[in-house]
Amino acid sequence: MNNRVYDASNLDLRTSLLAGVSVLTLMPLAQAQPQAVDQRPVLEEIIVTAQKREQSLQDVPVAVTAIDSEAIVVNRVENVSDLSALVPSLTVRQGAGGSQIPQYSMRGIYTFGSAVGTDKGISLYIDGVYVQNAAGSLVDLADIERIEVLRGPQGTLFGRNSTGGAVSIITRNPTGEFGIRQELTGGNYNQFRSKTRIDFSQMGPLSLSLSYLYSERDGDTRNLGAGTVWDHGPASGNAYGLLRSPDRLGDKKVKGVFVAANLDLHPDFDLSYKFDHSDTDHTPTAVGTAYLATPATAGYGGVPPSSVPYTFYNASPNPLTPITNKRPKAVNNWYTTESFAKTYGHNLTAHWQLSDDLALKNILAYRKTNLYANNQLDGLGGLVVPGAGIPFVFVASNAGATEKQWSNELQLNLTANHFNLTSGIIYFQNDQETAGIPGEFNTLAGAAITGQGTATPGPFVVPANTGYFLPNVKAKSQALYVQPEIHLHDKVDLVLGYRITKDKKNGTEVVPGSVQPYEPSLGRSSPIRYKDDRSTYLVGLNYKPTQDMLAYIKYATGYISGGQLATITFAPETAKSIEGGLKTELFDRRLRSNVAVYRVKYGAIQQATLGSLTGIPSATDFGQAIVPSADATAYGIEWENTLVPVDRMLLGANVSYMRFKFDQNTIFSGFKYNGGVPGHNEFNRPKWSGNLFAQYDSPEVIGGGYLSARIDGRFISSHLMAFDTSPGNGPDAMEDPLLRRADTAPSRWLVNSRLALRDLDFKGSKIELGLWSKNLFDDKSVIQATNLGFATAVIYQDARTYGLDINVEF
Repeated sequence: MNNRVYDASNLDLRTSLLAGVSVLTLMPLAQAQPQAVDQRPVLEEIIVTAQKREQSLQDVPVAVTAIDSEAIVVNRVENVSDLSALVPSLTVRQGAGGSQIPQYSMRGIYTFGSAVGTDKGISLYIDGVYVQNAAGSLVDLADIERIEVLRGPQGTLFGRNSTGGAVSIITRNPTGEFGIRQELTGGNYNQFRSKTRIDFSQMGPLSLSLSYLYSERDGDTRNLGAGTVWDHGPASGNAYGLLRSPDRLGDKKVKGVFVAANLDLHPDFDLSYKFDHSDTDHTPTAVGTAYLATPATAGYGGVPPSSVPYTFYNASPNPLTPITNKRPKAVNNWYTTESFAKTYGHNLTAHWQLSDDLALKNILAYRKTNLYANNQLDGLGGLVVPGAGIPFVFVASNAGATEKQWSNELQLNLTANHFNLTSGIIYFQNDQETAGIPGEFNTLAGAAITGQGTATPGPFVVPANTGYFLPNVKAKSQALYVQPEIHLHDKVDLVLGYRITKDKKNGTEVVPGSVQPYEPSLGRSSPIRYKDDRSTYLVGLNYKPTQDMLAYIKYATGYISGGQLATITFAPETAKSIEGGLKTELFDRRLRSNVAVYRVKYGAIQQATLGSLTGIPSATDFGQAIVPSADATAYGIEWENTLVPVDRMLLGANVSYMRFKFDQNTIFSGFKYNGGVPGHNEFNRPKWSGNLFAQYDSPEVIGGGYLSARIDGRFISSHLMAFDTSPGNGPDAMEDPLLRRADTAPSRWLVNSRLALRDLDFKGSKIELGLWSKNLFDDKSVIQATNLGFATAVIYQDARTYGLDINVEF
């Protein structure tokens, strides 16, 4: 983290460690004996668990992409945000607010924040366990083996909140043989990463492995508001005191632990336990400003936004955030302070093979997340009241959250001559507290920081929100699912799936209070009550004319759970999808080509808005409500190809085209009114995305080692990032071309590369040296935009990084 005091001896130690390992690596090369290098004449089989049982990727009638260890390494996949465009139709962005929330877009589904009691349409699983929390889920896991991304509604096997698809992370199992792997990385922005993995020899029935991750780096953007001190003590009851704005934005320090243990208690029964823990200290990503309304904005009609921020911006003497849609070297985020996210999980999985045809699996899990962050949500730090010099904050957020969940899933898998059956029973409970910390405003909207609402009159005292406590919800879900696969013919299977889910949510929502004019919460609240039963189903037909070809067609449904917010009960968001696919392996397994075509009808798409814009009087005082924005249709094609053109060469080309359209007759009336003439735009749903990669593994070059060179290019087409391009409100409001430009992400390529000398043999150990670069051409584009009316706050693509990997395994 940039605000720590560096000890020169620690830096010297780190440098010496890297240099020492390099010297030890290079010394034995002349004496090492030649060793044959594995070639790649055919594509390796990929095993996935997309249908809750192990199957070859090519036998699964699901559009699924498996990210193997090779792609994880070269693309520096450390958490789900690094998956953007690696998977056809999937883009992942970091949400605003410093809450470590990933925002997904896939097949027309776009996920947003983490309002209390709300859910998302692309679900995250870790080792078969659904992860409910959105806040803090951009965590680095210490030992990922594979990532599977399932596209399209997965409502039967994966249940609610998977209308767009599911991301499944599979961690590594112990080998039962003694081995150590040490990975070291150094790079620009003071990057240092160390991962140590130890596999212990099997001791009786016990196999055990331990992994420890330490990673740190400086942020890529300077903070022009660095050093500003904010006193949170009076408001928070001294839970938080004096907090300093950091020198850089995007700093990150991670400590992670992963434990995996297997107990082979009986030839037909084994028990697996996994524990993961991630402790992240970070400074929120830099927030810039790409648009600021001026007095001339009134010419675009409707009720114009306030031009007061423009006046303050031009009158404030501090170094200010530049108004730009390209990542600058520095912004002023003076309200932003250092933050943390802590998460851990326990997973106990029992597998019982009752017979050759029948197996039971039980997954019992518990997870917990804690988060705290302060963030300059508008990017406009450094503003003061003209003539008075008093700090003024237009929009800033204080994010705090605690989530605890536990779940139990009992699965049954039956394999018979004429059918396969997968079924299960699930119980899930999630306890959530969110929206800041007690005693403070979750959002500062127009706040002169002069001690208002506190007993202290100082100019940098954060205002107190008297009586405010955290909104909370306890959500319970129970489900029963069954999915038989019936063999109608040796080449034809019929798949039927059904799931019934019972959802229940109870909690308390708190009136957030407002700062301008000052109006504290005073403990005012509203109950949250929701209960619903929902069925989802699947009907599919698979045709396998040859061993290397599978054609399928299916109809599937899914839903995102409904709930209650701002006194408004909102209905579930639904999806009805028809999909056809063809999976092939051709030319003696040198070409793998999988294509999927789909059409999805979405109903009552959930979207957050201000309570005051719902048109419902009881919701007016609440800061956030969920409304059905519109129905919509999405259709598209996804095509994945992997080719071995010659020995030692691997090529890949994946492409996705998606067309999304709102049903104009169903658009929420408030959005129609505020959108004016431009209307309610489709947003955060790029039409085109894709990935190209090439890898070459040379013959042996020295010491039994070989060169491995790989380059990956990821493409995302231009798309809007906000639904309203008119600065004013009302039916007569017109589009501002400057606002549209600020709210548009340009088409872009992101290129990652790696050149490695692998499998160097030294006294039975394998050594690898790798040079890598991420965002090789330093793309500076905007990737996330928040339209605030008077301004567009943006997050930029991370800057180019590069470094050296030194990995030793023995």
